Amino acid sequence: MRILADENCDRLIVEELRNAGHDVISAMEDLSGGSDGDLFRLAHAQQRVLLTDDLDFGHITKMETLRPPAVVIVRIDGMSRDARAKRVLNCVRALEGTVGGHIAVIEPGQVRLRAMQSLST
Repeated sequence: MRILADENCDRLIVEELRNAGHDVISAMEDLSGGSDGDLFRLAHAQQRVLLTDDLDFGHITKMETLRPPAVVIVRIDGMSRDARAKRVLNCVRALEGTVGGHIAVIEPGQVRLRAMQSLST
């Protein structure tokens, strides 16, 4: 999967995804200081799933016309870094091929999927 990891994504998650063969660009490494809108548009331009801990990206999908293939929001506080990284990796594997056009929210006991809303014209 082609992924753009937001600045708030733990480096261990980025490393686990890369080690599993995913093509991951990390905003923390390569795009520090970019706005949420800039990252959103870059994910669209490069056809990368946007991976983030930031709930604001769920709201941006309602306003932007150029959207990434999907947004994956990580909401698994209270877990160790290793457990979080493994949970995200397992969820990304499970979502591969099915997440397009959706916002996925990874939680400790479930993954919620909802379609990105269409923009009114």
